[in-house]
Amino acid sequence: MNDVYALVRSLRAATWPRNRHFEAHATATGAEARRLHRFLRGVERDVRAADSVRVRRGDGGAFTVEMAFGAVRLSRVVTLTAEEHALLVEDAQMAARLTPENG
Repeated sequence: MNDVYALVRSLRAATWPRNRHFEAHATATGAEARRLHRFLRGVERDVRAADSVRVRRGDGGAFTVEMAFGAVRLSRVVTLTAEEHALLVEDAQMAARLTPENG
């Protein structure tokens, strides 16, 4: 796992606040980690709110997540890397919703 994913994990756990560790967050790696953290928060919010979630593991280890929202007749499809999926399933509720159909 590279530095971006390690920094994202610390952001999700709130162990590296941005003000206290400004220099680490001010780098290109920090900017990428913040962008990825925001993306994962959005995916997590949508997975929790979706009426149904379908997850498939693709070639190369990527995961395709299809979410359906019946009340507004909307669906969202995102592709996650294995590392992004691993970050999301650290939460037990997310792990239950993000279990791939094809193992």
